[in-house]
Amino acid sequence: MNMQPWGYVALLGAFIVVMSWTLPRRKAEQPAAQVTNNMEIALEQFMENMESDNRELVELVKRAQTDNAEQLAIRERRIIDLEHRCAELESRLEKVMVQPVLGQVQTAAPQAVDAAVVQPLADAQEVPVPRDTIRTRYPELFELYNEGKSIDAVARKLNMNKGEVQLIIQLAKQEEGVRA
Repeated sequence: MNMQPWGYVALLGAFIVVMSWTLPRRKAEQPAAQVTNNMEIALEQFMENMESDNRELVELVKRAQTDNAEQLAIRERRIIDLEHRCAELESRLEKVMVQPVLGQVQTAAPQAVDAAVVQPLADAQEVPVPRDTIRTRYPELFELYNEGKSIDAVARKLNMNKGEVQLIIQLAKQEEGVRA
């Protein structure tokens, strides 16, 4: 079926005419006043929805603030209770630590407890306990590093990662800076 171009145009025109009869007719355009009225109604509904959403958000924020304030008050009370308990336990510990020391002094010479004997015992308890430092935990590492070995060489020698060695050295430097 080989048609001429004018045949295609005629066939297309007939198709358009048939389709126009079968398709439902559109309603006449609404007047501008009706369109404006519909827009106003839609905007009012939108504004009402926004206002109700805003009210809900405000209530949610208020509830969250009151919950946070209550939790903060509970935590504050708990901290205070724990501080009191800690102070009480420290005082008990001091009593327990002092009683055996004084008991030893009294059993040795109950009639002659003089301040010259009690004072050295009190001073002995105040001697600071040596703190565990990074340098004391990794003596081999710092010995090799102080000999001038590179971080790679130290890591290989001690079967450690290079990053781990660097971290330990940096932490030791920070620790020394804090103590200085």
